[in-house]
Amino acid sequence: MATIKVNDKDSWDVAFNSGELSIDGVKTGATWDKLDDGRIMLRPDGGSEQHEVELLSFNKENKTMVIGIGGKQFEVAIKDDLDLLLEKMGMGPGTGAMQNKIKAPMPGMVVDVLVTPGQEVNKDEPLVILEAMKMENVIKSPRDGAIKEIGVEKGVAIEKNHLLIEFEA
Repeated sequence: MATIKVNDKDSWDVAFNSGELSIDGVKTGATWDKLDDGRIMLRPDGGSEQHEVELLSFNKENKTMVIGIGGKQFEVAIKDDLDLLLEKMGMGPGTGAMQNKIKAPMPGMVVDVLVTPGQEVNKDEPLVILEAMKMENVIKSPRDGAIKEIGVEKGVAIEKNHLLIEFEA
């Protein structure tokens, strides 16, 4: 399943399973045919109308595409289950530039703290190692910046949403 957001406005949960299309958990009854040039012809069941859908551009890294339907262009953002989980935890794309506080995404034991207050770090640099469910999880920096405060100590058990690291503003 993927969540699709069109032109930064409406969003829907869309799933394609065994040739069936479901939107927000409801089977649509639509069918589609792939045309020779890569376009798709979409037909809602029970109706005579059909819509030609053309992929105009696709950005795999940003998970966005521009599609054309009926002479209009729509920018579509696609989020899979992992993207939605990371966004819910405050770790999705675009959250790092403004994020000053990093909180524990799950309860666990602090295995190691790899930074000190005042230290300059780079995006994706390891900050804390958190053990949860017998797995070590490396919490990385979402941005470049200086460490203001460390809210954990090595060997201490913490709960979900406990402050791990705070950056200087």
